[in-house]
Amino acid sequence: MSVIAAVVVSEKIVLVEGVLNGDKTVTIVKDEPFDLEKGDRQLAYAVMHKRVKDRLSQGIDQVLLKASAGGRNPATSAILHAAELRGVFLCAVPDGIPVRQLQKNALSRNFGSRKVDEYLKDDAFFGENFDGVNLRKGSREAAFLLLSAR
Repeated sequence: MSVIAAVVVSEKIVLVEGVLNGDKTVTIVKDEPFDLEKGDRQLAYAVMHKRVKDRLSQGIDQVLLKASAGGRNPATSAILHAAELRGVFLCAVPDGIPVRQLQKNALSRNFGSRKVDEYLKDDAFFGENFDGVNLRKGSREAAFLLLSAR
């Protein structure tokens, strides 16, 4: 089963496609950042919508998305832009592909004894649990969604 995990920030979407293996490891198929085009955000969102829809129409069985997290601090423009872009992403998922939104704090509680950020820094952990194409360090959070969604 081919699954894509996505992490959305204000100016890009990081997609990591992987196959969940029977031994509870993940084989990374693709690691791709989609940068938001410069200029008018409305037009950039339309382009991003098309890119994401086209990409997710290529044999994907499920999408995992890092969910929004409410914080104690007031929303900055970067947080609001990320929320807008997350909405664009969700609207671009083709019909019939299930989407699971995963909260980072829930991953920490449900996966193991460490916080997610500690796993993301651990090269040995990633070496033991992931194979396939090289994974950029900036894509580790999306890859972790794949591993923790088992």
